[in-house]
Amino acid sequence: MKASNRIAIALLLGATATVSAQTHPAAPASQPGAAAAQQANASPSSVAPNNVMQAALVVIQMIDEGKVADVWKGASQVTRATTSEKQFIDDVKAKRKALGTPVARDWNMISKSVVAAGGDAPAGAYVTARFQTRFSTGRIGEELVSLHLDDDNNWRFAGYAID
Repeated sequence: MKASNRIAIALLLGATATVSAQTHPAAPASQPGAAAAQQANASPSSVAPNNVMQAALVVIQMIDEGKVADVWKGASQVTRATTSEKQFIDDVKAKRKALGTPVARDWNMISKSVVAAGGDAPAGAYVTARFQTRFSTGRIGEELVSLHLDDDNNWRFAGYAID
């Protein structure tokens, strides 16, 4: 299976359960592109939807600005293990170039899931934010930004997909 497909599957699997309201705040990460990381007492059940939304928006805005390499720098090890930096950057840029510039974006849903080992997606806890985005070409797409709870209890960027 192609690495880009594995990331898309991880995103879709990460969007299988709706997140209930949580109250734990998250601190931003200090490394470039890792602003999507959420820290402080992180666990699959203690992620605040507002923090997921803010982290996802940071990632999407970086992609909007062409800073895809910076997004990669803050990526989770699960993402780094499934695709190369070059492949990730090339895939994201190609998908976005075909759609044009985003002109409107609304969030649809925040979800969470825990993926078991042995499947197509890397095991672990994921949260996903979905957005409906209208582009300058007139096309409307659904963007998904997924975060993974890494072994150090930090939420980091895990994937981006657009349909």
